[in-house]
This record gives sequence, C-alpha cells and structure tokens, in this order.
Amino acid sequence: MLRLDRVSRTFGGKKAVDELSLTVDAGSVMGLLGPNGAGKSTTLKMIAGLVTPDSGAVTIDGEPVTRMRERIAFVPDEPVMWKRLTGREYLLFAGRLRGIPHDELQERIAFCSKLFEMEGWLDQRTGSYSHGMIQRVVLSSAFAARPGLYVIDEPLVGLDPPSAETFWRMTRAAAASGAGVLISTHTLSEVHGNCDTLCIIHQGRIIRSMESASVTLPELRDLFFSVTGTAPGDVTSYFEK
Repeated sequence: MLRLDRVSRTFGGKKAVDELSLTVDAGSVMGLLGPNGAGKSTTLKMIAGLVTPDSGAVTIDGEPVTRMRERIAFVPDEPVMWKRLTGREYLLFAGRLRGIPHDELQERIAFCSKLFEMEGWLDQRTGSYSHGMIQRVVLSSAFAARPGLYVIDEPLVGLDPPSAETFWRMTRAAAASGAGVLISTHTLSEVHGNCDTLCIIHQGRIIRSMESASVTLPELRDLFFSVTGTAPGDVTSYFEK
C-alpha cells in the first residue's frame, strides 16, 4: 500500500531524512522506532503530504501521496485544536471535511465516544481539555474517518492504560479490516506487543527492520541501544557519593 523510495529531506543544511525506504502493506501495523531527532516525525509528515521530499518518492498504491491524501488519517505528535470548539464539534467538522454522511458520522462519533470514555466531557470546549483528552479526540477523529492508511505520531502520550489499550485494539481492528498502519513511538514495550513489523531509524536512515515476533522485548531493547548508540548511562556511582 504505502511505499517510500529513497526519500530525503534537508532543513537548514541538516539532512533530517537520508534516502529512506520502507513499505507498509495493507492489513499490517508497522512501528517506527528511533531516538529524538532520528527523522521519525519528518518521515510521517512527508507521508501525510505536509512536507515535500527533496528527492525520492512517496506513493500509495503506486500513486503520488499528494493525490491520495483523502486515504490518509494523520495524527501529529502535537495535535492542535481550536479551543472554542467542543470535542464533538471538532469531530463533526473533521468528518464533514471527509464527506462522511451525517447519520453515519454521528454513529461513528457515538461509538468512539463510548469506547474512549469521552461521554462526560465531549461537549465541553477543548480549551479545558488535558493532553490525554485531546489525544483521545484526535485519535477518534482518525478512527472515525476509516481511511486506508493511518499515520500516527506518538499516539500514547497522555493516554492512561485503559485508553492506550483501547487504542491498540482499534489499531488491530483497523488492520484486520485491510488498512495499513504506521506508528511512531518511543515506547518499545508497546510496539513490540502490538506491531507486526518494526523499523529502527537513526540519523534519517532505516538501519534495521524485523518482524516483531522474531525478537523478545529484552532483545529489542538491547538492539535499539546498540544500533542507535543510545545506551543508558551508568548512574550507580552518583548515589554512592
């Protein structure tokens, strides 16, 4: 479904993404892992059509991503909502932009509202929302769209354990329906248990790809620290003084 072929992007003379290639198949969930500054968010923004690659190609079913934006639901790592809207108004606005019929949109919103436990505050203005509440609304907007491809940057930030579990169940259900899912996150334990494939990105390049089932979680942690050169420091001596 989704293919990136030797995609590069430079900002201010620094190469954020360097001839990166990857493929996300329909019906699969891929986790994109990497330290801060590795190029994850830039990669996702190029897939979403918000950033134009300097070179290379981003395609969905062989078509340039700029022609296929209606098939993508993108959730950024720092979602922004107009504070005067309620959560429900936000979801209605986003759904109408996608041309979802009114009655069907209402049903999808009601389902997501119950699933993510938003019923008590969805009609309050978003200016009063916590980060976790905002996250549940923007994730609901993506799931309500039912696109062919989900591109989600750091979905778990601010989510409590029940909401995080709900997110993963919806993600697996979306993949089972035939959608492709690409998720960027720092939470190794979450992606290991919920993604089909894992890609480690470092300095703008994919340096290791694997099936999630092919490694244990401790092996994944050791591999991540090894290939990215980001092993945690020794803190023992600090408390011995």
